[in-house]
Amino acid sequence: MSDKLSLTLRPAMIHENLIIAEEYNKFKDWTQVRDEVISNNLLQSRTDSTLKTIYGEVSKRLKNLTDEELALMIESDADVKHLVWLAICRQYPFTYQFAVEVLSEYYDRSRYQLYSEDYDAFLNAKAEWHSNLDNITQKSRYKSQQIMFKMLVECGLITKEKEILNQQLSPKLRELISQNNIDDLRLFPGEYV
Repeated sequence: MSDKLSLTLRPAMIHENLIIAEEYNKFKDWTQVRDEVISNNLLQSRTDSTLKTIYGEVSKRLKNLTDEELALMIESDADVKHLVWLAICRQYPFTYQFAVEVLSEYYDRSRYQLYSEDYDAFLNAKAEWHSNLDNITQKSRYKSQQIMFKMLVECGLITKEKEILNQQLSPKLRELISQNNIDDLRLFPGEYV
């Protein structure tokens, strides 16, 4: 593992993920997808720079999914949020570790309530091993915490009151994840056996 863990500083962007996944499933070529999304402003951004930034972030995440997972994203409404979460976690080891070490572990111990302090404690523990996390400002810590909890709500992993929700993946998604890396099931509280 690299000695740097980066924090996710953008929300889940479920709608944008779907648009880009649809384009990928049409073309199966990321260069064509980028050209299509940007030339037609498919994300309906006000500025070209925002469009490029959002496309860059979402496509970077989606490239972590297999073609089968990307196809399932547009075939099954029930799987969209789980697939967006999977893509985020595969892109950001910090988020992946938070999902496994906090969300799923808490859930397994029947501790369903998350608090801001849980995020702070996790970040502090990781900062001991990753110097780049130790140097982030208080403002960046707060922003990353807000975005983490927002993503967890958007992806259906916690309620707005920060209560951890049991996840039930579709049999198809469970099978695809198991084929790729069964450990990824631990990203979903209540799913790992």
